Amino acid sequence: MMEPKESLFINHLSGRPLGEAANGYSFVYRRTLDGIDATAQRDSDSATAPIVWIFGAGRQGQTPVLRLGGSFIEHRVSFYTTAGYGITIGQENGVSASAVKALGWAQSASEAQKCFHCHSTSANNDLTNLIPGVQCIRCHAGAEEHANGRGKPVNPGKLDHLAQVQLCGECHRLKPISGDDRDIGNVRFQPLRLMKSACFRNSNIECTSCHPAHRNAQRDRPDLYNQVCVSCHANSSAHIASQRSGNCIACHMPKVSPAPALTFTDHFIRAPTTKASQ
Repeated sequence: MMEPKESLFINHLSGRPLGEAANGYSFVYRRTLDGIDATAQRDSDSATAPIVWIFGAGRQGQTPVLRLGGSFIEHRVSFYTTAGYGITIGQENGVSASAVKALGWAQSASEAQKCFHCHSTSANNDLTNLIPGVQCIRCHAGAEEHANGRGKPVNPGKLDHLAQVQLCGECHRLKPISGDDRDIGNVRFQPLRLMKSACFRNSNIECTSCHPAHRNAQRDRPDLYNQVCVSCHANSSAHIASQRSGNCIACHMPKVSPAPALTFTDHFIRAPTTKASQ
């Protein structure tokens, strides 16, 4: 979560309007004294709202959050690192019903709270006073008190494997989209998918088994993840010769694209013949 002016979304704008397909609404972005406004327009129907925040670190994409009439709006347009500007994942294709609808999905107060809860370190009830981004106290409850000499902060690394995955799942999601576990969009939710795995159910594997705290995922180092797999499967009769030189996750945790511009490693560890949607 960041200020608009710091984002890839804003800094990649060419000055040309973006638009929906089939002669739908066009989108124009203008810098103002207070920040940046987004306008959706089609003929005489138009709506304008300021971009107040940008969600997403930018490795795969970023989505603006607008403010209109007291409500936060997830913008209809996102910036994808590999494909440029396109429709925000989860929003419907086609021509919007109105300029206001074209600006994006208006969130209820509870929906906005959930979004800001995960993209910020702390936020008050009306989301006017917050700390953007994920800092220490977001995962280490009690860190502020500890810094002042009172008590010890929570250490997620000392939680049992279920409690740790559930803690990470507060933001990385434990529940499927619309209650449908078969929706391929669920591949984005690593804790949900990991908990389906026999490796999780039958061992103590947890998030930090593969992802040490305070370090980004090393997507170009399959050998690091192989070491975790071999620590349990060293005596397996299956393809022993390739265990140290191969790429375990390429077969057992394949990359899946729930949308053309997005790719995720599916954390449902399974035999290669098992469908990703299961």
